[in-house]
Amino acid sequence: MTIWETMNTGLDELLITFAMLIMLYAGYLCMAFYRLGKKDKNTVISLILFVVYFAAFYMMLDGKFHYVEPDYYYYMDVDYIRTWPKVTTAFCSLPAAVVLVAEIITAIYLFWGTQHRKKLRKESLTRTSVKEAIDLLLAGVAFAKEDGNVVFANLSMNAISHSRTGKNMTDITGYDQNSIYSDGTKTWQFMQENITWRGKPYIQLTANDITEEARINDELKGKNKKLKEIRNRLEIYNRRAEQITISRELLNARRQVHSETGHILLASRHYMEHPDSIDEESFLGTLKLTNMHLLKEYEEDDTEVDQLAEAMEMAKAIAVRVKISGMIPEEGELRDILASAVNECATNTKKHADGDTLIVTTEEKDDTVIFTLTGNGEPPEKDAADSGAVPEKTIKETGGLASLRTLVENAGGTMEIKADEAFTIIIKMKKEAS
Repeated sequence: MTIWETMNTGLDELLITFAMLIMLYAGYLCMAFYRLGKKDKNTVISLILFVVYFAAFYMMLDGKFHYVEPDYYYYMDVDYIRTWPKVTTAFCSLPAAVVLVAEIITAIYLFWGTQHRKKLRKESLTRTSVKEAIDLLLAGVAFAKEDGNVVFANLSMNAISHSRTGKNMTDITGYDQNSIYSDGTKTWQFMQENITWRGKPYIQLTANDITEEARINDELKGKNKKLKEIRNRLEIYNRRAEQITISRELLNARRQVHSETGHILLASRHYMEHPDSIDEESFLGTLKLTNMHLLKEYEEDDTEVDQLAEAMEMAKAIAVRVKISGMIPEEGELRDILASAVNECATNTKKHADGDTLIVTTEEKDDTVIFTLTGNGEPPEKDAADSGAVPEKTIKETGGLASLRTLVENAGGTMEIKADEAFTIIIKMKKEAS
């Protein structure tokens, strides 16, 4: 069966349609190979197939029309005889099976050519692949002429432009060097560079993602602000600490002067009342050293003095025996407070009660240390109108007692004074951390 003979069957449409599809795809494949830069035999073969099947398609269409139309036609009283080219006649005389087989073989080649093109496209560097690679960059990239008109912008740069202006980038105006823009989720920094391509000057604009750097920078700003606040608070604290230190030193100085002056006076009175009971030479030596200490006329040294031992020596100098029972702090603030309390109570025992003994007991309860100091001597006066009961006696805390209370309370403790049968001071302090 020739092609002429197929014109009366359904096979003619199959041959013509198949030839048209092969012609179109062969042309596409030829252009694809050409764009890949592969001007080799595949490009030539695809081009030849396109031309061949274009001619076959045309001749089959011509044969189709010749089959359905008469060999002549009448027009304006003239009979025209249709004549056909010999090439069309020869082609349409070919067996239809030969053309169908050729189309099938060509289709197989085109399928192979398509797979080969995909492989070459993955392995070859072309303008399209370069553009696709730039489009896939996370950073924004754009190229513009010297007047600012953009000739190319990748997907990231267009997305940034959409976020700012609502449209693709067409001009780099407003994207200054080192300018920063944030769309709420990401932060971009723009950089410009002058380049030359094929002898023409261009401006390269890049947008770098600095979201993490911006976040860290914001955190540093917040931390710097907090550090500034801490520094200001420390400056205030240092000023207050200096004031507190000065006040504490003044308090210690007043307390020391009060205590030592009282000891001198009490020791002098005791010597005058009982000259036989005190070694005159030892008493005068102690009095001289004490006066020199108060007047600062002795040469100071860095020898550390045990305040508790010194307080007991002072008590001995005014003929007051100190008896301590219980735990004695070996060092630290508790020992210094106990020394101050012994000093003050020994002075009060001699001065106000004319006593000669000071009983000191210490005990520990949970995390608290309790010092109880009781002096002997004359008891507080009783109210004559009272039936023997000892009235509560109000003690005016001045001088040494006021200084001792301030010292205790500044250290976080409490001090209680009782004046019933005997003058007693109870001091409660927190244990020092070991």
